[in-house]
Amino acid sequence: MIEVVDINLAKKKSKTRYIVHLVLISLLTISIIAGALLLLLLSNLDYVINLVFDIIICALGLSFVIFYFINVFPVVRHYYVFYRGLNDVSMEHRRRMIFETEIEPKTMQNVEHRTLQFSYREGEKLYIDNLYVLDSDVIFENNKAYKIDTYHNVIIRYEVVQDATLQ
Repeated sequence: MIEVVDINLAKKKSKTRYIVHLVLISLLTISIIAGALLLLLLSNLDYVINLVFDIIICALGLSFVIFYFINVFPVVRHYYVFYRGLNDVSMEHRRRMIFETEIEPKTMQNVEHRTLQFSYREGEKLYIDNLYVLDSDVIFENNKAYKIDTYHNVIIRYEVVQDATLQ
């Protein structure tokens, strides 16, 4: 099977990235608050200049923290939560799916996923399933059968199914 995502490496990287981001944003917030308080407490009687600097530093720090928690942190958290539950037992094993086409990407929690359509037969019915590829440029061939392992409809591993032929 061809691995699109190395499970152990991805889990380790996402957990490390999540913890580092939490520690750094906490240190930044604490240092901004401590700096603002020290700037005011250590000022002389004419504290207008220090007050203006304090307001500017607090406004810039608050703007950055709001920007960070709206744009950056959801991406880091999405990867951490996604990979936290990923293991060999939690994956869904799909036996024979035929690749149809790639449609427009889907954005989930600020993370863009490539959307691929696969079809499969159950009895007499033909079903079409949307599966996603996360952070990979893997290419599937049209009308070719694949055996796919997914986690939350994200392709983790795949294998090309070779049909038996008579010679």
